[in-house]
Amino acid sequence: MDRKAWLGSALLACGLSTPCLPLPAADGPPRFSVAAPGGKVTFVVYGDTRFTRRESADAAARRALVAGIARESPAAIFIGGDLIDRGDDPDDYATYANETADWSRRKIPVFPALGNHEFTDCRPSREDSPCLENWWSTFGALRPWRWYSVAIGDSLLAIVLDSDAPLRPGSAQRTWLERQISAADTDPRLRFILVLLHYPPVRDPIFPRGRDEEQVQRYLSAAAPGLRARVIVVGSHVHNYERFERDGVVYLVSGGGGAKPRPVLRMSGELSQLPTPVNFHYLRMTLAGDRLEATMVRFEANAAGGDPWSEPDGFEIRSR
Repeated sequence: MDRKAWLGSALLACGLSTPCLPLPAADGPPRFSVAAPGGKVTFVVYGDTRFTRRESADAAARRALVAGIARESPAAIFIGGDLIDRGDDPDDYATYANETADWSRRKIPVFPALGNHEFTDCRPSREDSPCLENWWSTFGALRPWRWYSVAIGDSLLAIVLDSDAPLRPGSAQRTWLERQISAADTDPRLRFILVLLHYPPVRDPIFPRGRDEEQVQRYLSAAAPGLRARVIVVGSHVHNYERFERDGVVYLVSGGGGAKPRPVLRMSGELSQLPTPVNFHYLRMTLAGDRLEATMVRFEANAAGGDPWSEPDGFEIRSR
């Protein structure tokens, strides 16, 4: 196994008691790799899990989703921020480690993005904050970086961003993002680019903007039509599920990981048109050659005797 592949597999064991090897800072943000034997692989994306012992989340729904994901045996799990409730509290990260112990036993790598709750009572601009220290202590292979990338086989590149760091043109993160996408565009094997960040660039208009996520949409609206690869963007923050398409880019909101639900209006071209206001869920994504199949797997927390699991939305993206 090459060094980058080893680092990718190391993330799966990044519990509070297990150290992970960081990539030297001189090499820039790390890139991890996940194998896709035969060009086919299934992975999971979702966010707003809010691992905590406080009552700020539905712990039963959160644990059901964790167990459901474990049964999927995905090749990787991407979490789009708000992994925990309070980033300044190491006990929340201990709750995450305890409740996801089955993921670790199954050796499923976890790739998290930073969300606003990772910075509770901390300034996002402070690299020496206790909040970042708790995050890096849990996911040691990421230290000292706040954004990074993951190669899924040869045909998909996942770019994990930090919504609370600048994404305006000329910023360090934006410059890195543009370089990642430009380099990916030179690889004829690459068919899909997945961008993961906490604040969704496209979402129900009743929710205010977070920081610079609108800048990401503007950049992709200009760049995506000319790229070889199809682009999919997954945000969280809104505690529900939404699906949009803008300028050839698919935008998803996957914030149903356990945080208290928020209803959405399903206006402005929202495509799923789900009738359910509460949508605890995760996204199952299957990469198969020139196709990326996505399924919203929903858990009904108040199911009375029936099957609490359903798959009310799904779609397929084909490569160019």
